[in-house]
Amino acid sequence: MADGKMLEGKVAVVTGAGRGIGRGFAMLMASQGAKVVVNDIGGSVEGEGQDSGPAYEVVNEIRGAGGEAVMNADSVTDWDGAHRIVQQAVDEFGKIDIVVNNAGILRDRIFHRMTEEDWDGVINVHLKGSFNVSGRRPTISGRRNPAASST
Repeated sequence: MADGKMLEGKVAVVTGAGRGIGRGFAMLMASQGAKVVVNDIGGSVEGEGQDSGPAYEVVNEIRGAGGEAVMNADSVTDWDGAHRIVQQAVDEFGKIDIVVNNAGILRDRIFHRMTEEDWDGVINVHLKGSFNVSGRRPTISGRRNPAASST
């Protein structure tokens, strides 16, 4: 643990890292020495639109504080997009040690008042997105993840 930094030498992928709690995760991990892939499509809390600006801002803040970070705007809901998120971490930093599946959208409705479209949106981001990213990790601290096999 160089200079008292708990995550020195670790590589983290944080989804939904452009704003809110995800931004906080990314900033804290970087301050503790982690190299961070800041993933965010930049959609609204409702899951609409795209804007890579917030993710770029987080990357610039991390770099400005002396940390290492790269931006990724792929959607966690897309299987191939999730692969690109993971592959970027490996290509840029050589491995993945930490995945924070933080991407999420809000459907501010009582469960029984949600439409099927609302429900599908929540499930796609929160559950499928977590599966897509976590299931694509090629290695965790040097151990092969059998779920990431491409056979």
